[in-house]
Amino acid sequence: MKKAISIIAVFVVFLLSISARTERVFKAEDGYKAPALRVANANSEISLEDLRGDYVLVNFWSSTNAASRVAAGEYDSFVKNGEGKQIHLLSVNTDDNERLFREIVRRDGLDEKTQYRASGTSASDMVSEYGLQGGMQSFLIDPQGRILATNPDVRTIASLI
Repeated sequence: MKKAISIIAVFVVFLLSISARTERVFKAEDGYKAPALRVANANSEISLEDLRGDYVLVNFWSSTNAASRVAAGEYDSFVKNGEGKQIHLLSVNTDDNERLFREIVRRDGLDEKTQYRASGTSASDMVSEYGLQGGMQSFLIDPQGRILATNPDVRTIASLI
């Protein structure tokens, strides 16, 4: 009986260590591997895996979050003006209203090629995996898929790449 309990205890410890290791591998925090992400717009569908080997700036924004809209404009200008030429920008909107999203992209002068919209289950998954419950965020991801910085400004991005 003691042997059976010992075997079960070792098995439980083994399972717990595996699950703890998995959580550390994919986490939306600096130094961790970025959670998977796949987005689409009228021009293309792309994933972080497709961009492996390059720097990627993932910016989550919403029409109801003023700071995230300002950041979306700053990142867009940074990339458009060539300062961020080594970066792929994936600017992801989480609004439910597609018409509102399109109007803001037009009105704010954002590059449609870098703007993506996530809705429904896809948006819920991103909110959960990237920890967006406390507001919109952005993540600079290195060529190996690890998060270098959370909510970096353009000067920080330029210094890191």
